[in-house]
Amino acid sequence: MSNKLKILAGVLLIVLALLVYLESSQKDPVNWFASYAKKDKIPYGSFVLYNTLKETRTEDSFKEISQPPYEFLADSNHQKGTYFFVNDYINFDEAESIQLLDWVSRGNTLYIGARGIGSTLLDTLSLDTKSFYQLDNIDRKPPLLELVNPTLKKEQPYLFDLNIQTIYFHEIDTLKTVVLGAYDYMRNDDSLTLKEPKVHFIKQSFGEGTIVLHLMPDVFTNYFMLDQENYAYTEAALRYIPDDVPIFWDNHYKNGKTINTSPLYMLFKNRYLKWAYYMLVIGVILWVFFEGKRKQRAIPIIKPLPNQTLAFTKTIAGMYFEKQDHKSIALHQINHFMEYIREEYLMETADRGLDFIERLASKSDNTQEETKRLMDYITSISQKYPITQEELLKLNKLIEAFKTT
Repeated sequence: MSNKLKILAGVLLIVLALLVYLESSQKDPVNWFASYAKKDKIPYGSFVLYNTLKETRTEDSFKEISQPPYEFLADSNHQKGTYFFVNDYINFDEAESIQLLDWVSRGNTLYIGARGIGSTLLDTLSLDTKSFYQLDNIDRKPPLLELVNPTLKKEQPYLFDLNIQTIYFHEIDTLKTVVLGAYDYMRNDDSLTLKEPKVHFIKQSFGEGTIVLHLMPDVFTNYFMLDQENYAYTEAALRYIPDDVPIFWDNHYKNGKTINTSPLYMLFKNRYLKWAYYMLVIGVILWVFFEGKRKQRAIPIIKPLPNQTLAFTKTIAGMYFEKQDHKSIALHQINHFMEYIREEYLMETADRGLDFIERLASKSDNTQEETKRLMDYITSISQKYPITQEELLKLNKLIEAFKTT
């Protein structure tokens, strides 16, 4: 390696090292993805809630369920507990809804925190939801949350200081449904009162069990629970989970559930390991480039001989076409056809009498009339000179028709 190449390689390595340092020293941008996953410490993860519940429960009273509810309940339908779901949208299919409701009716609790809930479950419970829009408030003030239960209610409502989509129960069965919480948006006068409350937190008895629905899953995220004293709202909302039965924490209905398909997952998950891996690959490529250039001689490219069959065929065909020697072309075509009969049907072609025609027709699945007409025309062409282009085309047409039968 010459000194010039060594200097160039050194400069490249320094530039790469500088880029890696600048990239690794930058602060990670805030990830606002609504994952609701237990492992995520991002604002819309559920790391705080998951660990809070897990620490306050024994190992037997807190279980994680990563399979779909239909499969879990099929194997563990006898277990008592609270099935806890939190995600942006949860939609059970009809079979899964029936199985869940059957499980609840035997004295269990279904707790769902989701902005959207599938129509199958809502229709069964005679519920209907709608989105709430502030048409008179362009700035969109943050929502105020309040619990209805006097023992859980605070003097002032809880403030969720984020611009979020809000859903409320438009229609409820008042005979079966208990309202647990409501919300409203702050007005322009910054008043901390709910002037037009919208119901978003309810419970309903179903058989011997209970179904609790909360249409603002944001209250179970890291951001809400760590903002001021909002954790008290989440804690109060979870009071409707019985203490004497296990909690089944759902990991299946999660936007951010982990599906690892790459063996390099652990490397790429960590920024520093990822850039170390990139540096290793770049270093190997540079080493192969410079070392290979020094030791390996260029291998000359030897082009293969071109296939001139098509060009030769075009040349011969052009010669015949210019001479207009239709008789020669016809004789070549007849000879090729006789060779085809000898190879395909194992027949001698010297004597082309009636016996030959009958056997050829039988072997080729052609009629005797068609075979005789072809042989008679071949004999006619062989004895005639000159022949026209139309006669040559007719000969070709008869031969092709005979072969394709």
